[in-house]
Amino acid sequence: MKRGTQILLLAILLLAPVLIFGFLKLFGENKYALNMINPAELKVYSMKAVNCESNEVDGVHRIPDFSFTNQDGKVITNKDYEGKIYVADFFFATCPDICIVMTSELLRVQEKYKDNPDVKILSHTVNPEHDTPKVLKEYAKSYGADTNMWNFVTGPKEAIYEQARCGYFVTAKPEENNPDDFIHSDKLILVDKENRIRGFYSGTDRDDVDRLITEINLLMQEYE
Repeated sequence: MKRGTQILLLAILLLAPVLIFGFLKLFGENKYALNMINPAELKVYSMKAVNCESNEVDGVHRIPDFSFTNQDGKVITNKDYEGKIYVADFFFATCPDICIVMTSELLRVQEKYKDNPDVKILSHTVNPEHDTPKVLKEYAKSYGADTNMWNFVTGPKEAIYEQARCGYFVTAKPEENNPDDFIHSDKLILVDKENRIRGFYSGTDRDDVDRLITEINLLMQEYE
């Protein structure tokens, strides 16, 4: 092979990757990296809690049936979340610290999915004696929560605490030394359309809420 031909071939080999990259940069479709993830990688949590009645279907824990009252005085049950992906959490309206951050982070979830009827949010008060529907309505309004997709619910304290512990596997209880304070988890819980837990995320960690949003997208791909 002549030296000139060799130099030409070498030049083509060196330039080809640059040309391909440039073409893709200009004309290629920019797909979100999430499309490269196998939906099967999103875990299905199958946990058990002490002194809780099992609520398993096919060996997998499901969120137990519930019935609470929302900010509009409407009874909200698991039927309202059938066929929906939703994020659940526990808070109280007079919480001075982490609840403010959690609610603010959930507003990011609301903004991301405000036009998607398949994604909902469900916030349970751990102080139902104070957090009446009227109080919850004012709380929702003060944060700009869209109550078409986001319910703030109250109900019997024992039922809420049991739902937290046995349904979502998180902590919710009064503070023993301060009756006006409450211990509750900062976790946001992702629930799929089959009432299965698919993830836990810190509602006070922006990066973890970013992960929640990514995994909601991933979960939505399972239903396409």
